[in-house]
Amino acid sequence: MAGPAPTSLAGRAAAPMDAAAVLFHDAPLAIYLRAPDGSFLEVNRAMAQLFGYDSPGQFLEAMAAFPDQHYLDPASRRAVLDELAATGFVTGRQYQAMGRDGFVLWVEESARLVDAGGDEHYYFGYLRDITAEKSTKWALTEAEEKYRASFEHAVEGLFQMTPAGRFVTVNDALCAMLGFPAATALTDDPEAAARLFVDDGTRRGLTLALEEADMVRALDAELRRADGTRIWVSIHARAVRDGNGRVVLHEGSMVDVTERRLSQEQLRQSLARTSLLFHQTVTSLSKTVRYRDPYTAGHQDSVSRLATAMARRLGLSADEAAGIRVAGQLHDIGKIVVPVRYLCKPGRLVGLEWEFMRQHAQAGYEILKEIDFPWPVAAVVWAHHERLDGSGYPRGLSGPDIPLGARILAVADVLDAMASNRPYRPALGVAAALEELARHRGTGFDAAAVDAARSVIRDGLIRY
Repeated sequence: MAGPAPTSLAGRAAAPMDAAAVLFHDAPLAIYLRAPDGSFLEVNRAMAQLFGYDSPGQFLEAMAAFPDQHYLDPASRRAVLDELAATGFVTGRQYQAMGRDGFVLWVEESARLVDAGGDEHYYFGYLRDITAEKSTKWALTEAEEKYRASFEHAVEGLFQMTPAGRFVTVNDALCAMLGFPAATALTDDPEAAARLFVDDGTRRGLTLALEEADMVRALDAELRRADGTRIWVSIHARAVRDGNGRVVLHEGSMVDVTERRLSQEQLRQSLARTSLLFHQTVTSLSKTVRYRDPYTAGHQDSVSRLATAMARRLGLSADEAAGIRVAGQLHDIGKIVVPVRYLCKPGRLVGLEWEFMRQHAQAGYEILKEIDFPWPVAAVVWAHHERLDGSGYPRGLSGPDIPLGARILAVADVLDAMASNRPYRPALGVAAALEELARHRGTGFDAAAVDAARSVIRDGLIRY
């Protein structure tokens, strides 16, 4: 049934003054006046435009013909009018409305009863377009639901925790990992986090790192499970700050890495055993010449210690120094091919005797070259009698063609040989050895290696 014909405000006894009418029609908010039966008496331009009409008159005509048409659900119109009739006002009622061309929008309506005098009264109200707000809210709700689903079904343990160490939220995966029946067993206990960490210093370190750097990645920590057993976890976490920059929350994940840690420990022990076996093998190899020449075995040990100290003084890495130590232990292993009568001859070697002795560097290389050392041990042994000026043997290498390890070993070899007793002469002394090295510093011997030898002797790191 058609509603009453639109009535102009100007014809009513309680009509506002002209200024008020201007404010009414030009207000940016959608405003209306309605009769008690719900029919629209007057609307402003914003109201008409909200529903897609060019003017208030067009809107009033459309509503007079079909009073319910802008309600997507006619029950919404009835609910608004019933509430106005019962209480005299409506505040913030939200519903879906339909515009002129069939588009749907969300509006929020507020209205109140106005007494115009006598028995005459009407409803004064306004509408607010909340479509964008609704869309944003739905998007946020959907995102929150997706986040919650991801949080609850994640394989890794997820948590949120206050800086003081109280869990705010934990997911099922974390509960299962730690052996707790439900999240409340952790979130209801203010001391739960403190009891979880086997080393409280790790927890304090986590808190400090998040305070300073905002992010922690792959922090391994040992935790106690509900039954007292221990596991290792890898923690990734970030700090959440408020508007003033204060950390208000720690959130992140934990992954059980116990098996990985056990594997690493087993590997470490295996490597330790392998390393021990390796060094025992090297020692055994170095001792093979002891039964033919006791001097050579002791000489190799002394050269190894001296060369290692020199390598450290030169700033070489621990791994490089270890390689030089092994090369020093084995640098004269080639003497196993030299006849014993030459090794133990009380006088100087001459002629063919000396040629036999010179073969030991090449022989040492041949013995060691098939062993897969983690360092170039064979190459260093091969070149430890080479000299910077090319006067050495067996290949007459010079300058940078001589490996650094061999240059260090050459200096240590000469120093120890001169400072120690030999089968053919008594010890010449450390001072004489250092003087000889200084005389050929930079020509026959590496200058930095000579300086390193002098330094470790001076500082008492090696004594003769």
